[in-house]
Amino acid sequence: MNYNIITYCIYLPIICFITIKIGWLFYKYGEVFLLNMFENNRSLVNGINNILLIGYYLVNLGYAIITIAYWDYIESINQLINTLSTTLGSIIMLLAVLHYNNVFVLTYIIKSKLLK
Repeated sequence: MNYNIITYCIYLPIICFITIKIGWLFYKYGEVFLLNMFENNRSLVNGINNILLIGYYLVNLGYAIITIAYWDYIESINQLINTLSTTLGSIIMLLAVLHYNNVFVLTYIIKSKLLK
């Protein structure tokens, strides 16, 4: 039995769901955060929010595809679960780090703008 194909069939819907759902949540709730930071300048906020969403999709899809390329041959159910857990966990952790990094950078930009 080829466990790699089974793993791909499990991995791809999960990563698509994570990419679309979390990206939409970042986009939706990030707009409120950005509007507060940029004093209700809606045109600037829409531009920044769209750029952040595009960057999120590109990073997430790129990393998801690269991880598939480096999978070893999966020979058992235990290895299937281990591979899925490791790959999905690393993608989720990377996205969390990138998200908080974006928040810190935007906060720094706004604070330095207010000090001038």
